[in-house]
Amino acid sequence: MENVGKEEDVYASNGEATSGFGLFVLSNERIEYHFREEDMSLDEAESYIENYLNNLPEQTIDELCKKMCAWKDDILADCYPGMKCPDGLSDAQGREILRFISVSDIYIYRNPYDKKDTLLGASVFAGMDWDFEDGIEIIIKGKEVLEVREFLGYGEYAIWEENDYR
Repeated sequence: MENVGKEEDVYASNGEATSGFGLFVLSNERIEYHFREEDMSLDEAESYIENYLNNLPEQTIDELCKKMCAWKDDILADCYPGMKCPDGLSDAQGREILRFISVSDIYIYRNPYDKKDTLLGASVFAGMDWDFEDGIEIIIKGKEVLEVREFLGYGEYAIWEENDYR
């Protein structure tokens, strides 16, 4: 990561998090990564970015695109059937959907219920080239895409469930 620095984080016990910029291979964009140093070191965050987020298996990318397309199709059919979309978006399937998204931020988290869990997760924030007012949130645990949905901002609580660790 480049330009690493501190930022305010009201959910962190010390009130701050760390952020820096780097490449996100899937969208081929330079984006801002965020994490809490109370949860992980800079080395751990960079390792997760390099070995997981920027090294997603082809099958995972296909699954992500399938989930993004299903989410997009639901929004267009059920919620906003008359929404203005760029040419090709409404019919986009598979990896065609990637050209319509723009990733802005990725938040990296450690399991809040088990701090010894070495598997990290991420919440990827993206926008889409259309008139839908809310962004997309892509929830990833390790290299597994758990969900694609409207941005809700639940952070690590969207990745891990407390009842999994009792």
